[in-house]
Formats: sequence, C-alpha cells, structure tokens
Amino acid sequence: MIVRGDRVLVGVSGGADSVCLALVLKELGFQIGIAHVNHGLRGNESDEDERFTATLAQRLGVPYFARRVLLMGGNVEAAGRDARRDFLAELVAASGFTKIALAHTENDRVETFFLNLLRGSGPEGLVSMAAVSGRIVRPLIEVSRTAVEAYLRERNHSWRDDASNLDLTFARNRLRHDVIPRLIAEFNPNLIETLTRTVEIFETEDAWTRALTDDWISKNGTNEGDDFVIQGEKLAGEPLALIRRVIRQALREAGSDLQNVSFEHIEAVRSLLEPGKSGKRAEIPGGLQVDREFDRLVFRTTQNSPVEYEYQLQIPGLVHIPELRKVFRAELVESEIAESEGERVFVDADSIGAYVRIRNWKPGDYYRPVGLPAGKLKKLFQRARIPRSHRTSWPVIVADSTIIWVASFPVSREFAPRGRSQKIVAIEASEI
Repeated sequence: MIVRGDRVLVGVSGGADSVCLALVLKELGFQIGIAHVNHGLRGNESDEDERFTATLAQRLGVPYFARRVLLMGGNVEAAGRDARRDFLAELVAASGFTKIALAHTENDRVETFFLNLLRGSGPEGLVSMAAVSGRIVRPLIEVSRTAVEAYLRERNHSWRDDASNLDLTFARNRLRHDVIPRLIAEFNPNLIETLTRTVEIFETEDAWTRALTDDWISKNGTNEGDDFVIQGEKLAGEPLALIRRVIRQALREAGSDLQNVSFEHIEAVRSLLEPGKSGKRAEIPGGLQVDREFDRLVFRTTQNSPVEYEYQLQIPGLVHIPELRKVFRAELVESEIAESEGERVFVDADSIGAYVRIRNWKPGDYYRPVGLPAGKLKKLFQRARIPRSHRTSWPVIVADSTIIWVASFPVSREFAPRGRSQKIVAIEASEI
C-alpha cells in the first residue's frame, strides 16, 4: 500500500478520521503532506476547519496545501468529492507525491455499500472504496470509527466535528445515525464487521470477473477510429453476467464514465444482440450510442443529424468534398483504359451534360448498377453490409435526378459506355 520512499499526500478535512490518518502516517515515519479543501458551506465553521488543518500541518512540520471552492446547487456532496479529487490530482502532478491517502474507515465502506445497494448497483458498486486503487490508498479501511476516536483520545488530540454530518436530509447521515444503528440493535451487533467481510468476498469475486471481462475485450474488441467495436454474435453466446460486464467495459472504452448509466440502459444494449436487430440503436447517457451493425456492436459518440451536401463536378474538372475528405475528378478519355471498379468508373459522355452533381444518399434513391439487381439503394447497401451510420454520407453521383454512379459500386446501366460511344468520361474518387 505505502512503502519507504513514498511521498504521501493526505486529504485532511479536520475530522477524526483524517486527523488520525495524518498522525499515524507521520508516527510511522512516512513523508507526508496535508491537503485541505474549504468548501465554504458552513461559513466561519469552514474557515475554522482550514485554520485547524493548517495548524496541524505546522505542528507536524509537513507541507500544507489548501484550496477554497464554491459549490452551488445540485448534489453538493458529489461536487465536493469532485473538487477534492481534482485538487489532490493536481498536487500529485505538480509536487512529486507518489500516493494519495484518504481516511475512509470500515464504517464508510459499509455506508457506501448500503447506499449503492439501495440505488440498485451491481457488484462493481458494492465493492467501492478499495484499499488500493492506483495511487489512491485507504490505510484505515479496515479500522472502525470507534477505534479512530479512541486513538485520538489516548493521545489527547482534538479534531473538528462537522455539524452537517448530523443533518438527516443527507442519505448517508440517515444511514449512519438511524438505519445502521437500528440494524445493529435489532439484527446483528457485529453488523459492521460482518458486512466488511461480505464486501471483501465481493471484492475478490469482482476482481475475478473483471479479469475475465478484460480478457474477452482484448480478444474480441477493437478500436476503429473513435468507435469501439465488439463481435455481437460471439458475445450473445456468453453467460449473462459476462455479457453485462462486457457491455459496461465497452462503454468505458468508448469514453463513458458510466454516470447515470442504469440497468435499463445496459439491458437496452443487450437487447441489440437479439436476432433481427441489425440497424437498431440504444442511446446512452453522456452522449454515447450503441449501434447494431450486422454482427457487430459499435459503441460511439452520439452522431448529429447527417449534414446534407451537394457539389458540382465539371467535366473535365475536380472538386474537393470536405465532408468526405475526398477529391472527385472527371476527365475525358479515349477508351476504358482499365476496368470500372472501386473508386473509378467510366461513363458515356454523351449521356451526361457539362457537369454532374455529387450529393449524399437520400432515402428512396433508385439505382440500376451494371451486373447487380436494380432497386432501392438502401437494399443494395444492406446486401453489401454497409452500416447504417455510413450510408447517410455515402456519395451519389447524379445527372439531373438520375443516379450515374454510387461510389464503390458499378456504374448505372443507363450511363455505361457502349461500343458506339465516341466520348468516355472517367470519374474517380480519391482520399485527400
């Protein structure tokens, strides 16, 4: 957890737990610094907390860092945690500390267990407050609040009591002062120790499941640009518990912090694995979406409505289409000097005018490509397994309202050169 040579930044509020942690680490000979965030929520009381922690740091002869923040509206508890986390992370980056020590006790862990259980959390939420999480360490996580206060009294050391910890409008305070004491009195006098052991059991099982998930993702997930893609058909055959874990991890890979992602959202993604769901989508809080594209699940940032575009391509001439990051060229040639395929086709020049138009695909487009059945372009896209997310911007070349060519497909029958063609136009698309 902490080794000799570590420089430990201790988050100290002034309460018994954090004061105890700073004293113990200093007593054990570790190099420490004290960081305090003044949320300003209790006026002069908050300022007294700051003065108290500054005095503590001075008495211990250790570096002291403080920041005042303004919390307004919303969930002030969550905002306070975020402000503290950001401050500690900045100090670690700027001041050479190797560990961040937080003073959570086993009581805090049990309270968090209950809070997450009541919110409907899965195993990941029930094992929060790990003893070690990256640079963050919680040395008191197996120590009771009673033991902490006894330690301070033995040394005749004071601490600050936060009156807001008695405010029963906060869910954690109701658990701490009402619900848990009644459960201890009426059901199990050793409840804190019992649930601590339960969390430790969940923690080891969660670590095992996480390892399975990471292994599955490493073998079956890929980054494609900004998207994260997994093989849907393969995932559908896995155990339900692993499916849900993989979905959550894939959301993380796509940039989600899983805030406000509920069980219903995970189930909405899981439903995309069912047969016949290609082309369907699940919306995820935080600006993400999951698309079923044939046998794949694609996790991506929510796409805005497709941008309509239309350009003229003079013959001969070229045009740059920034929406596609492509250049289209048209030139007159004496004959079909190469087969029409991919990003280059040959067109009967007499069947088109002085220019053609290049626009994005529109629902209802009808196409008669050489060598393929005529029909709605949407059906051609489906047969070619082109994902829906790619179709809206797919370039279509038209003369008047008739399709000449759809990029990557054959030229339309009406415009294909014939033996009597005197002039031939080569149209080619290339990446910028």
